[in-house]
Amino acid sequence: MVINRGDGGNASLQVFDVATLSEVASIDFGPATDVNPTSVVITPDGSQIWVSFYQPGEVRVYPYAEVVAGSDPAPAVITGGGGFVALAADPGGEYVYAATLFNPQYQFSTVDPTAAPRTIDVPGGARGVGEGDGDRVFFTRPTSPGGVQQVDVAGDGTLSLGTYVQTGDVPWGVEYNPAQQRVISTNSGTPVSVSGYDPDDPTTLVTASLTCGPRLLDVNPSGSRAYIACLTGGIVSYDYDTGVLATTAIGDNVESVRVWGEPSGDAQRVYATSGGSDELLVFTKPTAQAAPDQTVEPGETATFTVTVTDYWQRLQWQRSDDGGTTWTDLAGETGETVSVTAALADDGALFRAVVDSDLFDPVASAVAALAVVAPPTPTPTPDPTPTPDPTPTPDPSPGPTPTPTPTTQPAGDAVPCPAQATEPCLPATGVDPASAGWLGAGLLAAAAMLLALPRVRRIVRR
Repeated sequence: MVINRGDGGNASLQVFDVATLSEVASIDFGPATDVNPTSVVITPDGSQIWVSFYQPGEVRVYPYAEVVAGSDPAPAVITGGGGFVALAADPGGEYVYAATLFNPQYQFSTVDPTAAPRTIDVPGGARGVGEGDGDRVFFTRPTSPGGVQQVDVAGDGTLSLGTYVQTGDVPWGVEYNPAQQRVISTNSGTPVSVSGYDPDDPTTLVTASLTCGPRLLDVNPSGSRAYIACLTGGIVSYDYDTGVLATTAIGDNVESVRVWGEPSGDAQRVYATSGGSDELLVFTKPTAQAAPDQTVEPGETATFTVTVTDYWQRLQWQRSDDGGTTWTDLAGETGETVSVTAALADDGALFRAVVDSDLFDPVASAVAALAVVAPPTPTPTPDPTPTPDPTPTPDPSPGPTPTPTPTTQPAGDAVPCPAQATEPCLPATGVDPASAGWLGAGLLAAAAMLLALPRVRRIVRR
C-alpha cells in the first residue's frame, strides 16, 4: 500500500501488484490542501487497512479484500484530537496503536474499531509509534531531551508508562525487532542520528551519527540492518554487524521506507516513497544465475559469465582451491565475466561471483568448476611393411618311375594284373615275389635232398 499526499494535487491510497508493480486499485481522499494522510498499516490477519490522517484528525478503517478488488468501500471513521501521525499493529492482531503529536495516545480494537479506545498520556506527546512484543509498545517523545517511551500492556490490554530512554532532541520514527530484541529510533535533532538498544537493558544504547534529516525507518526481519528515510539523503542503511552507514540516493523529501522479507531473514524488498520525484521506489534483492562449468586443455582460456538481475551495486569474482571451503577474491575481477588461462594445476578450481549492495546481504552465484585435461598422446602410425617378391615355385626334374607295389589280397584269390605290370601278380603270401624259374629250381633241389637222406630204421622194443 502507498499513501500519496498529492503534493498539491489529490491525496490517495494506492495499491500495487508486487509482481508487476502495476497499480491495481486507488482510493481518492480529496485535495491535498484539505487532507493530509500520514500512515497506513494492515492488520496481521490481512483483513483490515488502517489509514491515519493528521488533517482531518481521524483514522479510517477499510476492508482489505474490497480495496484490493478495486472497489471504494465506505470506511469506519475514528476521530480524535490533535491529529494522527503514525500507526502500528500489535503483533497479536488484537490492537492497533495510534500516535498523536498531542496527547492522548490510542489503543484501538481490531474487533470493533469504533469502540471506545484505551488511551494514555505520554509526556510531551508522540511523533511515532512502533509495535512491540504484545507486552509493550514504544512511542517517540519529541520534547527535549527527546527519546523513546515504553508503554506496558497488561493482559487485559490496560496501558501504563514504562521505561524512558533518552536518544536525541527530536526523535521521529521507532521500530522494535524481536529477533534481536532491539528498539531502533531516529533523531532529527541533536544529535542527528539513529539509535538502538535492548529494552530490557537500556545501558546497551548505541548511537550512530547521520548527515541527513531522518524521518521514518524500518528493520529487516533478522534485525541486522536498519533503513532510515532521510529528507535530504535518500535511504540510509545501518549494518549492525559491521557498523557501516551507507546512503542510497533516490531523491529528496524521502519520508518513509518499508522492508519485506522472510521471518528472521534478510530483506527481500525495500520500498520507499520520494516526495521529490513523486514516486514509489522498489528495490529487490538480486539473484545471480549460475556460470556453467568449463573443460579446457592446458594453455586454453576458460571464460565464466554470471547474469545478475534486480538491484546490485558491486560484483566480485572469487576462487576456491579446496573444494569450496575457503574463497579468495580475484584482484580486479569485478565485471560480469572472468577469464582464466588454464594450466594443469588449475584442474578442479572453483569460481563464483558475489554481488553486493548497501540494501541487502551479499548474494553468491552458483559455483562453476574448471576441469583442465591434457590432450591425448597420438599413437604413431608405423611405416608400411614392403611386400616381398613372391618366391618362384621350382619346376622339379622328372625322376625315375617307381616300381609299382602289387596289390595284395587274401591267399588263393586271383589278382588281375595291371596293364603296365612287368612282373607276375601273385597271391598275397607275406613274402616278396620271385620269378617262376627260381621258385621251381628251389623246390626241385629240396626234393633231391630229401631223397638223399639215409633211411632210419625204426626199432621197437617189445
